[in-house]
Amino acid sequence: MKKIATLMCGCLCFSAQADNEHPLISAYPEAKLRKQLTYDYEHFQFPNTLVNENNDYETLAVTGDLYQYFYIIEGVSTLKVYENYASALKKLGFTITFSCLRDACGNDRTTKALGEHLSPEGAVYNYYHNPYYLLAEKDAPKGKVIGAWYIGGYEDETAVQQVIVETEPLEDNLITVDPSYLSGKPQATSPTETADAKELSKDHQLFARYPGASLRNHEIIDYETMMLPAAPGSADQTPLSLSGDLARHFYVVKDTSTLKIYENYKQALDSAGFKVLSRCELDACGKDREAQQLGNKISVEDNVYNYYRKPYYLLAKKVIDDREVYVALFIGAYESEAAVQQVIVETETLATDLIKVDADSLKQQIDATGKALIYGIYFDTGKASVKPESNDTLVAIATLLNRNPALLLYVVGHTDDTGTRENNLTLSQQRAAAVVDSLVKQHGIAAARLLAQGVGPFAPAASNDNETGRQKNRRVELVKRLQ
Repeated sequence: MKKIATLMCGCLCFSAQADNEHPLISAYPEAKLRKQLTYDYEHFQFPNTLVNENNDYETLAVTGDLYQYFYIIEGVSTLKVYENYASALKKLGFTITFSCLRDACGNDRTTKALGEHLSPEGAVYNYYHNPYYLLAEKDAPKGKVIGAWYIGGYEDETAVQQVIVETEPLEDNLITVDPSYLSGKPQATSPTETADAKELSKDHQLFARYPGASLRNHEIIDYETMMLPAAPGSADQTPLSLSGDLARHFYVVKDTSTLKIYENYKQALDSAGFKVLSRCELDACGKDREAQQLGNKISVEDNVYNYYRKPYYLLAKKVIDDREVYVALFIGAYESEAAVQQVIVETETLATDLIKVDADSLKQQIDATGKALIYGIYFDTGKASVKPESNDTLVAIATLLNRNPALLLYVVGHTDDTGTRENNLTLSQQRAAAVVDSLVKQHGIAAARLLAQGVGPFAPAASNDNETGRQKNRRVELVKRLQ
């Protein structure tokens, strides 16, 4: 967040900025910070009139970097605190656009409601006696700076509710889409040993995380089913039932509004040619419980916890080569933190014709070519544990070996050409070894009859330029060996 540093003097003054102060104006001397919230680019509505008996009032709506503070000061009257703020604002060149003093602010109930609108806790509690309210603005290089102060007392304490908004244009280019992903030709990245690079490598290739976001949890599953909900209010409420490569991420972003994060994701998807299928913003996403349930449906932890306030939801789709890519985003906040629940599903028709194998067909391939291609052994993306749905194929291989006791095999692992060469070689070796281990331990095949070898992307069965070819390259081969 870009800060304004402005000197001021008097009882309120700016020297070295404290973490609990806005750089424009310091806290009152000896003030204790009870609560502080900051948001990079957020909407706020400043009360611009008194609150009436129906709890109605006019507001000044602004958008920008938002700062909210709740201070407690002991042994000082609300009058003295008000006079110091008013003097400081005058010296800074602010124009006071609305104010009220003491009884002119209304009765206890209405003046309390005025202060609660500014409070970062949504309440002023007993600090509404002898109230003062100031709304002021000042021109700045990028827009206006608008501030409001509600000052109320209780016994020998005074509380200050302070809100400052620095208006400025929205930065909506913070998330960029990888063009190689959109072209259907993902590019390998160079390996690096830095901790930051290892952490960022957990992001999906489509787009990197929002700047400054921390990854709380994620999962990547090769070919899984996922239900993506429609936004509340959509004409068609039928969830999308999708099958394909699934990636889910749970990010947390500090001091940034859900609005700014949402606008950046929306801009990135729009520029990449995605079509929005369903979306909702703020109250349109439902009341708290409904918004929370919406987020829970796509969260990798099945729960957004407290991150359901100020919600935004978006479901979008793009066709890339022979596959459809779906993106679902739920963005919600808790105090000054925002969380992003991100789901990406790449759907494709599973090539079932590649995975129907039996002992006889394997024997025919080996007799004819010296090898047999196997596509029915499954692994999660980047992992080497054989998935349970591989069992039928493993049974066919075990049957082949049991029927032909003199047969010796190399079990050769292959990958496509995405990712680094070193990682692909390691992964293919680990997967070949995992297949051998399963055949030995679960199907009773003698270990001496099988040798595992990984060759990574070096012997492709098809082009790596499209997903269909890459799918054919991700395979295991059984190669006959003589000894």
